[in-house]
Amino acid sequence: MSKTTLQTIGLLIGLALIVAAAPLLWTVGALDQSRAGLQLGQAIPPITEVEGWLNGDGPTPADLDGKVVFVNGWFLNCKYCHEGMPELVEIYDQYHSKGVVFVGMTSDDSESVKNVEKFLDKYKVEWPNAYGAANALMAFDAEYFPGYWLIGRDGKVVWNKALQGRVPLQTAIEQALAAKAPAIQMPPVEQPVPPTGSNDGQQPATAQL
Repeated sequence: MSKTTLQTIGLLIGLALIVAAAPLLWTVGALDQSRAGLQLGQAIPPITEVEGWLNGDGPTPADLDGKVVFVNGWFLNCKYCHEGMPELVEIYDQYHSKGVVFVGMTSDDSESVKNVEKFLDKYKVEWPNAYGAANALMAFDAEYFPGYWLIGRDGKVVWNKALQGRVPLQTAIEQALAAKAPAIQMPPVEQPVPPTGSNDGQQPATAQL
C-alpha cells in the first residue's frame, strides 16, 4: 500500500472521528454563557419595540411586576425553534395556571405574520407572541436561537439557555416561584461582548439569526 493511500485513509479516519465527536462538542458549547443572550442577574428590558402581537395583547411592565416570567425568542427558519416548541407547550400547560407569565418573540415581521400564525397553530402555542420583534430581541442580546430566559420576581434573569443542561427549566421555575435562585449560579456579565459576526463553533442546539 502506497504512502499516499495510507495518508488518505488516515485523513478519512480523522474526519470520521471529528464527525462522531461533534455532538459532544456541541453539547459542551451549548453551556457557554456568551451564546445565551441576556445574562444572569440582568434586568428584563421592556418588550415594547414590536410590530404587533398574536394570541392576545403583549404584557405591560405592570403585568410582569412581581411575576415569574419565561421569555422565548425564535424565528420561522430556525430548525431548533421548531424542535423545542412542543416541550415549551408542555411546560406552559404545567405552569401558566401557577402564575408564570409566558411571552414569545419572533424577528419575523408583518409580511410573514400568516406563517407566524401557522407556526403557533401547528404547535398549539397559546401564550402571547410578538412579531416584528427584532429590536426587542436585540435588547435581550439574542444572537443564537431559540433563546430562553426565566425572569424572577425581582425582574432579573435567574436562568437562561446556558444552564439548560445542568438545571432543568422546570426546576428553575419551581425555585423562582418559591423566590429562590437556581441551584447553579454564574457571575453576571456587566456588558456582553458585542458579536463579531463569526459563526465559528455554532451549536446544533441553536440557530444564528
